[in-house]
Amino acid sequence: MKNRFSILYILGLLALIVLPTVASLGWFAVTKNPNLRPLGVTEENLRAFDKGGAEGVRIVAQVDWAQAQADGVSRAEVERLLRRAFAAKGLDVTVSFSEGAERMGVTYRVGYSRIGPYALQEAALGVNAAVDAYHMHAPVS
Repeated sequence: MKNRFSILYILGLLALIVLPTVASLGWFAVTKNPNLRPLGVTEENLRAFDKGGAEGVRIVAQVDWAQAQADGVSRAEVERLLRRAFAAKGLDVTVSFSEGAERMGVTYRVGYSRIGPYALQEAALGVNAAVDAYHMHAPVS
């Protein structure tokens, strides 16, 4: 009886020690977050995880397009100018247009942040704010 109690005591102690590691490793297998991997946190793994996490963050320029107020400016020209403004900062921008607006304007979306709306003539004023918002989300490389 005493021998049996000793074996159960040792098995319980081993389970108490091993269970947190097994749970952490299981959660790591589900989330792929290297912070949860037991004894496996390295700078390389964290850097790779951070880049993967920020990959979904991008700058979207939502242009409210009112054809009546276009004054000879084409969509292609507006898109080219917005892309050039962000290219000067070393970033790409996704430009999308929505029809039927009462007045023309640009709203920048970066993650959950919304910057604007700016009148189309003042769209350049929001570029620096959008770039700063992007750098808050994106990892430093």
